[in-house]
Formats: sequence, structure tokens, C-alpha cells
Amino acid sequence: MEPKSTTFALENGLDLKQLVSTGSVLHINEDYDDNCIEAEKSESKQLDFIGQPVANFQELEKSMTPVDENGFVKKKVVEEGGGLPVCDGNTVSVAFSGYWQDSMEPFDAQSLHKPLVVDLKDNGLLPGFERAIRSMLVGELSIFLFTHDLMYGEMGVPPRIKPRARSIFYVKLLKSIFTAKEGKIDFSEPNMFRRVHHEVKMLYSSGMTLYKTQNFPAGLQLFRKAVFMLHKCRLADETEEKVQEKMLIKLYMNLAICYNKTKQPLKACTACNELNRLNSLWNNGKALFQNAKALRMIGQFDAAENRLRRAMKLCNNKDIEAELKLLLKSKETCNQSKIFVKNFIETNIDLVTDNFKKEVENLIKNFKENNDLCKLIMPQGLNSSEVAYIKEVCIRENLFFNKIKTGINCDGEDFPQNKNKAEEFKENYALDKYEDNFSSTTKIFSDENDYDEQVLF
Repeated sequence: MEPKSTTFALENGLDLKQLVSTGSVLHINEDYDDNCIEAEKSESKQLDFIGQPVANFQELEKSMTPVDENGFVKKKVVEEGGGLPVCDGNTVSVAFSGYWQDSMEPFDAQSLHKPLVVDLKDNGLLPGFERAIRSMLVGELSIFLFTHDLMYGEMGVPPRIKPRARSIFYVKLLKSIFTAKEGKIDFSEPNMFRRVHHEVKMLYSSGMTLYKTQNFPAGLQLFRKAVFMLHKCRLADETEEKVQEKMLIKLYMNLAICYNKTKQPLKACTACNELNRLNSLWNNGKALFQNAKALRMIGQFDAAENRLRRAMKLCNNKDIEAELKLLLKSKETCNQSKIFVKNFIETNIDLVTDNFKKEVENLIKNFKENNDLCKLIMPQGLNSSEVAYIKEVCIRENLFFNKIKTGINCDGEDFPQNKNKAEEFKENYALDKYEDNFSSTTKIFSDENDYDEQVLF
């Protein structure tokens, strides 16, 4: 039986010259735990890759949509991205993990810390993988199902890749920048960041002036133009990219505030989604405050409360407390769930009960009288007669009743680090005090908060 070896960690390094001449006193680091460090290393290595094995491709395929006409590439979005679509002039950074059916380990992967960087115009990627990347937006995480046709072909590469093999890939598009031209960078180009940044700062300053004079619609136009220019500009290096990201955060924050000021809460939610993509929502009390205010205005009370609670942990003040009181009051008077108390024995009967009519009348009356609400999303599962009755009451009360599609992630604890499930867009209806001039499909994160609505950044 071999003797068990014991290892020690020293407080300081070993000076060999001193050791052979005058001698050394060795100080053992008693706090050192080799097993603990190895556990941390293995954990970080495990978390560095994205995705997980899939046992049944056929079941997953049912929830996917085709990317190409032939259905060789199918896709399911797990986390939404933002910005402009990628094109030939872009260099992208992607992390991915590829799995065969029933395999527990990825057969191919690039980690989040060391992503694959490719020029989309000249890349050498497999055709299916390139089509997948071109279908994505920056920040997006999606699952792709590939047939052999655009990946490894009829024969495969035995024994590692079987003939006619299907595979799934988790792909995260981390970054997209304009590809630098060969030779020296021409800083005189009109879309170079240096030139664009100067003009963006002018637009930002003018927008701030308009905001201070309470000309919110005009300020919105300038902030939106600045965002568009930043997304279209060409970056020379990572330093410029960091400056661009910092400016985008300020602009999206201002857009959220102005959209709330002009009673456009769905657009405010979209601006907050962009802040989330830039990792500046859940760690930003002011962004959470604005997000919560927008959610409260559309009747997503539970989501708004969760975000306010989160904001209070980051930077509690009187404005957040006042918003929370307003939210709880609105939740009490305009609770949509009351109209959905049904007799489950009659769930298949398409009728309108007297209790339903009474609750709808009270709900619409309270909604009209509440100046802090501008849109109220109805609960899922209304039958056609109930929808028709609500529409009839809205016409009588001079309200709009719009059909919308929302992707609402309703888990209040679902912070960005836990986002692993796809957002599903569902058809729904909403009471509205204003004609809906927004897109019919809107993604809404379930928690939102407002911080300091008086100050732009």
C-alpha cells in the first residue's frame, strides 16, 4: 500500500538562495483548501458552456420554427436579442455547444469567455451554422436543429459523426461589429464611430434640452435617431465598443423615461428590454423603477411589484415607496383576475355570466377613473362571448379594445442570470385609453420598476 502524500501551501514563495545560505522559515497557509479551489475551477468550467443535452429531438422540434424554406434549419429563441440584423459587413462573436441526440457531452463547443470570431463575408462556416447566425440579433440565445443537408452531409465523418446525423446547437450571439477593411482604417468614413459619436453627443444634448422644456415627443425623436446611428456605426476596437455601450445605456434609459411621460408603456418596456440586453437592468435601480412604472400602466401589477421590490434593495428612496403605494392601490381597484372566476364545470360553455358582467363593469369604471393606468391587459382564456361583451362595454364607455400579442415571463424571481426558458408570444386583449400605435407583438419582462422620473442621464 502506497503512503498517502500530503501537500502544503506556503504563505510566501521559497527563496532558494536564502535556503542554501542562511536557511529559511517556512510559513504554512492554514486557510488554503486545495479541494475547494479545484471544485471552484470545475464549477466555472462547467458554467462556461451554454445549453444542455436533449433526449428527444422530435419533441423539441414541435416548438421550433423553420429558418430556411426547406426546413433544414429550425430555431427556438430562448433569450431575445436586440439591435440590427447581422449582414455580410459584420464580424460576429458567438458561443455555442453542439449535441447529438441522447449525448450527455457536447461534441463541439466554444465557451462564452473564448467565443468564435468570424467575418460573415469570408468565414468557412458550415452553411447551416451560417444561416443560423444570420437569423439572430445581438444578445440572442437560441436552440437550432440542423439536418445533415447543410451540416455534415450524407456520409458524415465516421466514427465521430454518423451518416445523415441531425444535431442541435445552442448558439449565443455575443457581439457584432462592422468588419474592418484591409489596410489602415480610414477615419474619414462617415459611419466611423469617432464621427458618429460626436454627432450622437450633439443629439443627446439637444434631446436633454427638449426634455427640460417638457417637449417629450421631440426629445424622443432625437434619442431614437442617436440609437439608430450608434447601431449602424463602425467600431475600430473594443475601447470604442465600450464607449458605444455606455452611450446606448444612457439613451435607452432616457427613452424609457420619455415613453412613460408620453403614456407609451409598451415602448418603455421595449427600451427596458434593450437595457436588459446590455446587462443594465437588474443591477440598475433607476431602470427597474422605469420598467415597473410601465408595467403598472399596462396592468402587469405582480411583475411591476417584483421589480420595485428589487429596486428598493438597490437604492430605496421616497419615489420608489410612492410608486409602490400607487401600484398596490391600482392593483386593488383594477384587478383583472376577478373577471376570470369561472365555474370549471362549464369551462366549455361559451356564455357570459351575470357575475362576469358585474366584474367587467366595475373593472372598466375603475380603469377609466384611474389616471395612472393607460392600458390594461386582460387575463388569458376568455371565450368569444366574453370578448364580445367587453368590446361592447368599451365602445359604450369610449375606450379602445385592442388585440395584442405579448411575451410575458411571469416568474418574479427570473432574473437575467436564471433566464433559460423561451418567451412564448400569446394572443391577448387589452383595454386602452389611447389608440394603439405600437407593434402588435410586444415582449414584456414580468418585473418592472421606476426610480427617479425627474432626472435624465
